[in-house]
Amino acid sequence: MNNNNKKLLQNINEVSNLIDVKPHVLRQWDEKIKSFGINILSMKRNKDGKRRYYREEDIEILKNLKYLMYTKKYTMIGALEEIKNKSKKRTNYNLVNELKILSKNIRKLLNN
Repeated sequence: MNNNNKKLLQNINEVSNLIDVKPHVLRQWDEKIKSFGINILSMKRNKDGKRRYYREEDIEILKNLKYLMYTKKYTMIGALEEIKNKSKKRTNYNLVNELKILSKNIRKLLNN
């Protein structure tokens, strides 16, 4: 399936099949993540608030969460902290690269 045909949001049953965990597990994870106060998911709910819809980024986070907890034997809080820290490192790395490019472009402009 190419990116143009991918759904932007997927419901809990679709995500459950993709990740290979039961829907009630995803609901439990959602509640625990909220209780820890770690905002790493930005899933949407329908108007009545009963149905969950996940973005591609949320699905990747959930796959990583499952891997860390089921394969690497992390606790939920440990896995969430690991995901959060990796996300910060990636963001910092991207910012550093963007600043390097910006600096290079400014030097070019000043030298002309």
